[in-house]
Amino acid sequence: MVEEQQKIAVVTGGSRGIGKAVVKRLLQAGHLVVFGSRTEADSKQTVTELSSIGEVHGLVLDVSERKSVQQFVDEVIDRFGRIDILVNCAGINIRIPAEDYQEEDWEKVLNINLSGAYRMCQEVGKQMIQQQSGKILNITSMQSHIVTPNQSAYASAKGGLVQYTKLLAVEWGKHNIQVNAVSPGFIETEMTRRTLEEPDYRQKLLNQTAQQRFGTPEEVAEAVEFLVSERASFITGHILAVDGGFLAGHPSFVPPQS
Repeated sequence: MVEEQQKIAVVTGGSRGIGKAVVKRLLQAGHLVVFGSRTEADSKQTVTELSSIGEVHGLVLDVSERKSVQQFVDEVIDRFGRIDILVNCAGINIRIPAEDYQEEDWEKVLNINLSGAYRMCQEVGKQMIQQQSGKILNITSMQSHIVTPNQSAYASAKGGLVQYTKLLAVEWGKHNIQVNAVSPGFIETEMTRRTLEEPDYRQKLLNQTAQQRFGTPEEVAEAVEFLVSERASFITGHILAVDGGFLAGHPSFVPPQS
């Protein structure tokens, strides 16, 4: 049951990592949250873990497929009547040297990280334009601003997502839709843990980070919740780095080659 004044929030990639932390933070803020996950088992587990905080629903969603996106969005609108907040967290990474990057890997990473966000923004955006209100938040990356080796597709996708975020902010501002992004720094999640555990690479990243530590998904979620709240009603087209000062660090940092 949707309570009066309660916001309907949608989160992709909501069963793990940053996405799961975002779902939890939005529930704590009083929103009704519907998240998408490719795995039904992960979806059910997340609902079980977080249902004591607020009303949360998990639906199967594959952002790489237009039909799946349409079915997901249609179901949310059919059940709850509107979508007030969209947070795009779904993402993958495949690390391979540029000269060896296979086309199928390139297309897979771009299809989820960039085209997946495009599909969600387009389908949800139609509803928000009809409502004449909405908040969209895209999760970008440090790779949107700097690059480290072996991330051809990921860096290209996240760089493109920054420009797409700004494009939507410009086009949809007249509809009272604010579109922003958060660029997480080096955050310890299931997806990054193996990379961050490599001792030499870990130390070089910490040396580059002003706060001398890695971030948590919860710290990223705090920034997301702010940007989709009414406290950020005059902020749009902004890319907020939540990076512990990584981008402000010394430019002599040279990442390892593997």
